[in-house]
Amino acid sequence: MELYKNILVAVDLTRDSAMIVDKARNLAKQYEAELSIVHVIEPIAVGYAVEVTTVDIEGLHEEVSEQAKSSLKELGNSVDIPDHRLHTVLGQPAREIRELAKKIEADLIIMGGHGRHGWELLFGSTSASVTHGAGCDLLIVHIDG
Repeated sequence: MELYKNILVAVDLTRDSAMIVDKARNLAKQYEAELSIVHVIEPIAVGYAVEVTTVDIEGLHEEVSEQAKSSLKELGNSVDIPDHRLHTVLGQPAREIRELAKKIEADLIIMGGHGRHGWELLFGSTSASVTHGAGCDLLIVHIDG
């Protein structure tokens, strides 16, 4: 059965990411699907109290991006995902995940999800936000804790 052929895994590069990728890899093997991984870096917000000229926001974004790319490459290499299917993007996570899924024609997005609590109850989680407007199936891997 050819249910899924192109799976996008969204990770936050915490220690839970390896577990999510491992589950995605097993599913990809089952369906003989290609696996891609994305990590979205949220833009650094500067408050009004900080004088913008004293903060090198572009430099901070560049440094965070390089660290994320390195971590993502390490994660991808651990499960034999080629570099061209590793994506590090800057932006609002839910929107960037949906847009990349559309661009690469993913038929399944896999991401982690914690139980809703605290601020997530008020503002919603990234996984809930991805659901709104996703053009494909979404699998949320439950993360304990």
